Amino acid sequence: MSHWYPSPSQQEAETRHTLATEPFQPILQVLADLERDDPKFAFPAARLVGLYRRLWESCVSKHIDSQKLEQSNRILKEAGTHLRQKRDGLQLRHDKQLSRLRFFEQALELSRERLVRVLDDWNHPSRLNLAGSLNNAREG
Repeated sequence: MSHWYPSPSQQEAETRHTLATEPFQPILQVLADLERDDPKFAFPAARLVGLYRRLWESCVSKHIDSQKLEQSNRILKEAGTHLRQKRDGLQLRHDKQLSRLRFFEQALELSRERLVRVLDDWNHPSRLNLAGSLNNAREG
């Protein structure tokens, strides 16, 4: 068995119609009785009720639109909060990665300098001996 559910726009239209007409049901019955009892007075009364009804329908419509806007704003605020939290998390991650990168760059530069000294000493052992002799001469 399949169930038929109205679309959101149909539901909204039905809600608008119900909210706009339901409060006037009792007065419509009074107007019907009045038309039977005093048709001359019923016409201006019906006109006045019609004006109030249109005003009421406008208020109901504005109220529903206002509620939809508030809901949309709430959803947007939640999405904004989520995006800010995500951005902050990504920024923190980026900062940590940048810090690690700087640390590795410094370590790599230090290792490179040490390697260059070792290779330089290896390629020119006389400098090592000369430097050692100078140190010994200063100490002695």
